This record gives sequence, structure tokens and C-alpha cells, in this order.
Amino acid sequence: MNNTLMEGDYIFVNKFIYGSRIPFTPLSMPFGDAFLDWIDIPYTRFFGFQKVKANDILVFNLPTEINLPIDHRQEYVKRCIAISGDTVEIKKGIVFVNNFETENPEDCLFSLDVNKNRILMDSNAYSPTFFPNNSTIKWNADFFGPLYIPKKGSQIELTKKNITLYKRIIQFNEVNLFTQKNDSVFINSKYCTSYVFKMDYYFVMGDNRNNSIDSRFWGLVPEDHLIGKVFE
Repeated sequence: MNNTLMEGDYIFVNKFIYGSRIPFTPLSMPFGDAFLDWIDIPYTRFFGFQKVKANDILVFNLPTEINLPIDHRQEYVKRCIAISGDTVEIKKGIVFVNNFETENPEDCLFSLDVNKNRILMDSNAYSPTFFPNNSTIKWNADFFGPLYIPKKGSQIELTKKNITLYKRIIQFNEVNLFTQKNDSVFINSKYCTSYVFKMDYYFVMGDNRNNSIDSRFWGLVPEDHLIGKVFE
């Protein structure tokens, strides 16, 4: 997030604005990583004052640490680029949301000459570090998407590409038994040709986009991972 946030900065986080989240593991040591999983409370969030908006700076738990309870996963700070229901795409390093070009925070934070001289990745360049971490979809930091950001209640067809993009969400974030036999998909042992999402999701990036590990690498942030919003 440099230079919006710098190492050593203190930030104030509003945990009530999106609705306060009840701890998943109430039997935890304060200010530590120790916890007991004897009680595991389902995701519950009280009424909030507003919805997440584009350009909000979010504090959230890292979604990829699936072996830990959500409230014990690493805490990250990133800017929300696209909200649930949006479609995000990156072309030649420029971010588009719903086909409209978005402002790049780096244009305000750094010299424009630095950005102009930056070498873009090739459109066919592939690394398994980039979401969806599958060689059938060759996205990278400068050429990414289009990717639909799931909205609670929205439905997708379970095509070969959609399975690659959303399997991890369906299986781990929304806690379903996901199995695939040839071209057939079974969710909780039921044959399915489509899926309806249970939560809202968000696409986040760091303001220092050339040096940020964010949704381009590990995917989307589910609403149950949201901790709060940073006061600017």
C-alpha cells in the first residue's frame, strides 16, 4: 500500500461500519494465536451502517489460509477495486471495472515517468502464482480477466472455465463438498449444472500495484473475511 500506508504507520479500523463480526472461535487467547476449536460459531454479522464501496481501504483475513479459523488468518490491508456484481479486467496494466477505466492510485503517489517506463508483462506470460493458479487460464498482473465478482444470490453456469475460476470459493469459502467426474459436477453429492453464491465477494489491490500481492495472486475476498474499513 506504499505510499498511502507506510511501514510503521498506525491505522484506525472501523469494525462496525460494515457490521461487526461475531468471533468464529470465542475460546481464544487475546493478542495471541492460541485458540480452542471446541466451539465453532457460524458466520454472523450484525447490521452495518453501509455497504462496501469501490476505493474503500479494507482490513480482512487472508482467504487462502484454509487450515486456520477465519478470525485467526493473517490480517491484510488493501484497497477494494471491484465489489460484488462487478466485472474486473486488467489490460496493459490498466484496471477496468464494468468496462470503465479506473483511476490508478500510483499516478498520484509516484512519478508518472516511473509508470511510463515500467515494462509490462507479456499478455501470454503465465506463472502459477497468479489467480486462478491454473495453466488453462493464463492471467498475470498486467493482463487479467475478465472476472465476474460473485454477489450473494447470483448464479453461474458450471462451465469448464467457471469451475476453474470458482471451485475454490464453492469448496472452501462456502463450505461445500465439491467433486467432479469427467464433465459432471457434484456439490454435496448432488449433480449440478449451476451454482448460486451464498456470500458477496470483493476484488482488492494494493495502491503500489507493481509491488503488491493481492487478488491478482490469491483471488477474491469473501464477506465473512472482512474485519473493517480503514479511516483515511
